[in-house]
Amino acid sequence: MQPIQSDLHNQLLRQDFASSRETQQQLEHCRMLAQNFVELENGIAILSDLQNNKSYVYAGKLAKELNIFQNQSALEIESIWEDELFNVLNADDVLQKHILELQFFQLIKTIPFDNRKDFCVISKLRLSGSTKSLIHKMFYFSDADHKNVELALCLYHFDFLPSSDYTGMIINTASGTVIQQTEVENFNFLSSREKEILQMIQLGKRSKEIAGLLFISINTVHRHRQNILEKMRVSNATEACTLASKLNWI
Repeated sequence: MQPIQSDLHNQLLRQDFASSRETQQQLEHCRMLAQNFVELENGIAILSDLQNNKSYVYAGKLAKELNIFQNQSALEIESIWEDELFNVLNADDVLQKHILELQFFQLIKTIPFDNRKDFCVISKLRLSGSTKSLIHKMFYFSDADHKNVELALCLYHFDFLPSSDYTGMIINTASGTVIQQTEVENFNFLSSREKEILQMIQLGKRSKEIAGLLFISINTVHRHRQNILEKMRVSNATEACTLASKLNWI
């Protein structure tokens, strides 16, 4: 599991859940939405139950085209991650998708409960080894009493206006407003100073040398390095450089 995905996994599953009749009703409502989407769009719908760390998979004709989820039309998996689908997608696009979903999880908690259903993540995900792409939308569903995110509904269908790059954003479907866009927000995930220090680490420079080149104290360099590791959820600077390079941050 990638560091960003692991961070999102922990935040989603470690909420203070509380079961109720309303929770079960919402689950049944979302299962119906997933089934209707698949019938209409020939797509794939994944409904993740965060409280129980499991997912319901609804596989339309898209799944047959991609040769995934072929055991049965509706199945359950003991995970909130649709890895069988991720495996046929561009790995960098999946990573960007997870970063955006982590940002969305933080954002949704600041939105009044009655308005949360108006917001979603939308991404264009390239198929690995293919010129085709998928459109992915994800909605979070919250508990009215405890304001937790209890369900995540992911909807996939073919993108009929393909482009060469990954695209992702958080949108308000009611107003048509773009709240965050991946290319801008993810690039600013690290500060300019943090990127500068990562670039020097990548070139093999040590903290003392970096401090001298940037005219800052070695303690300041150490603090920036620690901030980078905490933000990126990695264990060392080498992993941070590798991940930052993959995301074109440095």
